[in-house]
Amino acid sequence: MSDFSGHFAEVTTNLDRRRNDLLAAISGLGDADLVRARRGGWTVGKVLEHITSAEWHYAGLVRHLRGMGDVAQAQAPGAGGVAGASEALRCSRAALLETIDGVGEEDFYRLGTVGREEYSVVSVLENVEQHDLEHLGQIKSIQSASQ
Repeated sequence: MSDFSGHFAEVTTNLDRRRNDLLAAISGLGDADLVRARRGGWTVGKVLEHITSAEWHYAGLVRHLRGMGDVAQAQAPGAGGVAGASEALRCSRAALLETIDGVGEEDFYRLGTVGREEYSVVSVLENVEQHDLEHLGQIKSIQSASQ
């Protein structure tokens, strides 16, 4: 017997947990912290832009896998700084979650070819979770190196 609903709940809980960890970490930053970087690396602001941009890509990938057409990327929020980065992260996450609304077991696990790669909805979501975790570590590393 399939445990799709349990697996789906686990994956979405992990997505929420990682994003909440990321938002909590940047909530303690000031706008000046966004320009901090390790030598030869991205600034915190660039890391956050990358996470947001990648998540829009992931949302488009899920839409493609589900045959839903293209995703329209929201306009950049009016606020800059940490508040703007937080809002951009919320918008990209909302777009991703919209793509999995009502997903069924078959769509969740079915592999689809994109270019030379194969993905399923679940594999994309697991990549998103790991992406947030990876870049949270990067942001923490930048912060600790600059203190």
